[in-house]
Amino acid sequence: MINLKALQCWVYLVDNHSFSETAEKMSLSQPSISKMIRTLENELGVALLHKGESGRKHLLRPTEMGELLYHHAKTMLQQEALLQQDMADYRHLKTGTLRIGMSLLGSRLLTPAIFQFHRQWPEIKLAFVEAGSRDIEAALLDQRLDVGQLMAPVNNAFDSIWLCSYPLMVVMPRQRASHLPPVLPLRRLRDDDFILFTRGFMLYDRIISACHSQGFEPNIVCRTSQWDLVRDMVAQNMGIALLPQYYTDEFNPDIFAVIPLIEPAINWQLHMAWLKHTKTTPAVKAWLNIVRHEFNPKA
Repeated sequence: MINLKALQCWVYLVDNHSFSETAEKMSLSQPSISKMIRTLENELGVALLHKGESGRKHLLRPTEMGELLYHHAKTMLQQEALLQQDMADYRHLKTGTLRIGMSLLGSRLLTPAIFQFHRQWPEIKLAFVEAGSRDIEAALLDQRLDVGQLMAPVNNAFDSIWLCSYPLMVVMPRQRASHLPPVLPLRRLRDDDFILFTRGFMLYDRIISACHSQGFEPNIVCRTSQWDLVRDMVAQNMGIALLPQYYTDEFNPDIFAVIPLIEPAINWQLHMAWLKHTKTTPAVKAWLNIVRHEFNPKA
């Protein structure tokens, strides 16, 4: 059986054209290198060096089969190095901290993935930063977070995994909706009071921009980072809200009217993002594998 040490010897020899330099690199004697090459030739049943070759640099040339072995040997050695790295990464998963930025509006989406990660890697500490997408993006760029939820479109500085996409729905007290159509153009809401999320949410900018595109400035009576407070204030008839269908599907229809928003439709689309061109830690790799399985099982 060919061993990896013999393959490494052959690669060194072809790269350096020298028995003496190969011996020095491998901390062996030149006779040991010559014996290793002869053993390789015997095991393979082919000549690796042209007949009459010596250790002189300008004369040492591999045969055609020697060249073939060289390319296969390099591939095998690279695969062995990758395997060793993967094993080291696996061992390192026993310690460390994973820093996750969770959107205040989308953190609940991650609950199954968080539980799965903790079951697999119970000794990895989890550190959560709950904030709006803008603050999470800034923390990712400053490398204060390893990964984080961002609302689409995602900045080109990041790689990302798709998590979800839900349309925004108009939410108002049930009694106000009896005369309204089954879908609502945004311009029909120009005279309503709005309850919105705070400026740290990209969703805030998306809604304001959509209102401007329809020719009006929304009358904002309250801003909050808590979606359940938004819901409760709507129930008290303080104003209307625009919330993702992910949440509104759970609202009590006896209390709330939930009407699809059109012209323009606004989607709440979240991604799990991390900074491009940076080395991901073993803990981050493990987290991303779980996220892919949870949200894109067929990918």
